[in-house]
Amino acid sequence: MRAAETDRTTGRQKATESVTGILLRLTDRLYRAVSKDEVFEAALEAICDALGCKSASILQFDDEQVMRFVAWRGLSDDYRQAVDGHTPWRAGQRGVSPIYVADILQTEEPAWLKEVITREGIRGLAFVPIEAHGQVIGKFMSYFDAPHAWSERENEIAVAIARQVGFAVERWRAEEARLLAERELRLSEERLRLMSEDAPVMIWTSDATGHCSHLNRLLRAFWGVKEAEIGMFQWEDTIHPEDAPFVAATMTKALASRSPVGLKARYRKAGGGYRILQTEARPNYAPDGTFMGMIGVNVDVTEKEDAERALRESESRFRDMADAMPQLVWTADGQGRVDYCNTRTSEYAGGRTGTRGDFDWTKLIFPEDLEETRQAWEQALKTGQPYQTAHRLLMRDGTARWHLSRATPVGNGETQRWFGTATDVHDLRKAEERLKQSVQRQLIAVEAAGLGVFEWDVASDRTIWENRRMYDIFGVAPDEPIPGKAEFTEFYLHPDDAFLLEEALRKVDRQDRSYRLVSRILRKSDRELRWLEVSGRFEFDASGQPVRLLGVAADITERKQLEEHQQLLINELNHRVKNTLSVVQSLAKQTFKGGDPAALAALDGRLKALGQVHNLLAERSWERASLAEVAERCISFQGADDLRVRMEGPEIQLSARQALTMAMVLHELNTNACKYGALSQMTGAVHLSWQNSRDQLIVTWTERGGPPCRPPTKRGFGSVLIEQAARADLQATVERDFRPEGLVCRISIPEQRVIS
Repeated sequence: MRAAETDRTTGRQKATESVTGILLRLTDRLYRAVSKDEVFEAALEAICDALGCKSASILQFDDEQVMRFVAWRGLSDDYRQAVDGHTPWRAGQRGVSPIYVADILQTEEPAWLKEVITREGIRGLAFVPIEAHGQVIGKFMSYFDAPHAWSERENEIAVAIARQVGFAVERWRAEEARLLAERELRLSEERLRLMSEDAPVMIWTSDATGHCSHLNRLLRAFWGVKEAEIGMFQWEDTIHPEDAPFVAATMTKALASRSPVGLKARYRKAGGGYRILQTEARPNYAPDGTFMGMIGVNVDVTEKEDAERALRESESRFRDMADAMPQLVWTADGQGRVDYCNTRTSEYAGGRTGTRGDFDWTKLIFPEDLEETRQAWEQALKTGQPYQTAHRLLMRDGTARWHLSRATPVGNGETQRWFGTATDVHDLRKAEERLKQSVQRQLIAVEAAGLGVFEWDVASDRTIWENRRMYDIFGVAPDEPIPGKAEFTEFYLHPDDAFLLEEALRKVDRQDRSYRLVSRILRKSDRELRWLEVSGRFEFDASGQPVRLLGVAADITERKQLEEHQQLLINELNHRVKNTLSVVQSLAKQTFKGGDPAALAALDGRLKALGQVHNLLAERSWERASLAEVAERCISFQGADDLRVRMEGPEIQLSARQALTMAMVLHELNTNACKYGALSQMTGAVHLSWQNSRDQLIVTWTERGGPPCRPPTKRGFGSVLIEQAARADLQATVERDFRPEGLVCRISIPEQRVIS
């Protein structure tokens, strides 16, 4: 029995020596580990070897305080995914102990968890906390493929391994924090260096004696100094000779008193030339309070100084220009205090307003206009909007003249200054008053003529009636709405005349801006039918669209009634003249009865031609007729084919007498063409044309395609009629050319004999 006891003791010693060796190796490996992965690998090997388990794992809390697998041995992916995040402890929990499960099937864990664990081939398992500073940061687990009762010795081994792993993890956490801090420090130093190097200003430091210890890239480039040469660089040598004494004294005083300093001086830059630098510096102290020198910033203000100098010169030029201007020119600060006025203002005021510093502008204003001027100025100061008013200013001799005063605010969001002028508009205002009186007289004349004056805005269809006559014409009360085009068309314009309105509007263009409409309206007050005549001119915008119509309107009902009566008289006269012509035709037939039929036919044709033109003139109220209409009446009367007679020429108006004469001439030419000329054959044709040539109207009758043409052996009555009538009534000359191919007759009428 003693031998058996000795063997058991020897076995336990060997087992202890084996576990001790495992723990020593773990300690050594953890000490030598250069990464977390090596720490975890050494721990897994020690767990499996020391505890004799089939598999093991190490888990840690992540940033979201969830327990996650970080290393494992002998576990499937499915198992790890199924139990990932499962833990009996909270992150940072204190005072916890290992949990040993001898047989998972004998626990009260959920059935699904038991199934997952047993499917992995696990029956016994342990949860061993890994701590740092007494707080749980993770755990390791050991797994057995059969139920396993944990001994006190195994518990000691597990706790020892967990403690060493906790120490190693904490050491690596500290190392990572140290490395991160060092990295952040390097980055911070690099940022500081880069900030200084790439700063848009020149940054420098000096030692306690004033010598340069650092110049950033911009300042090195300014002075042309290499970084290695900074310690030997004498920056004092770059100061402009005129500025050197001032800079030396100022910097020496600042170094001695260790106080901030600011100065402006000229320095020579690399490549030649001086630039103005604004320097701001302050003392630089070490953490222990030792004075290290100065740290400063140089800003190139050359352009700013040039701009300020240019501004001063500009202000001087402004004053010179203002003194030369015929207006009163002044400036004021943001509160409205006048701080400058030109010489003309001073001369105008004659010393009444004080000096420029205490300028009292109220002394310039005519007393009756002072309150209104004050209110306008105070409103402008309050709102920051431009100031404008018309008022009378008192001259040195006491007389008052009208001026237009304007002022414009200047500033970025807040008014800083006012620039103002006062322009003498006295003569212009008097001229406007005279013009207003003239317009008033014209309106009186328009009223006396019974004309209504109006204005129509096309886009808004808004109409303005300028005088009372418009209300009378349309039968509208003064307090009733004024109709626009739409309402005028619907309620006032006679339905049968609606097309006249649209036709008149279509005819308007930018070349001929005039507008005229004659139509019937139904007056609103009594719905009486009245005749209306509208005349006006359109205004157009830049795109060519009509925007406004200015016009007058007249009630022409009485005139229309007179015209109708006149037309009745003309129709009666026309009827009686036609009866007279019929009597003459009847008498001629009786007189020539048994005589020459040709002579009777010629006379009858002439009378009928006169009758046709008489009808035409009657339609035109015996005022005028166009040459084209006269020709059409005469030639169609003779029965000539329109396709064989071609007419062309501009619009020419003839008086009644000229129309009758031209009718007789064309009748004779057409008659001869039908009897003897081109129209006597089916192949013949006539071309009648007229055109203005210099100071004459040339009417040309040209025949082609008829029988050969020969000059007549004697002059007939028709030829005599053509020449004498043309000469007597038209003062025209007649030229006839009997060419073989056909007659060409040219009638030349002086231009002054033609209406248009």
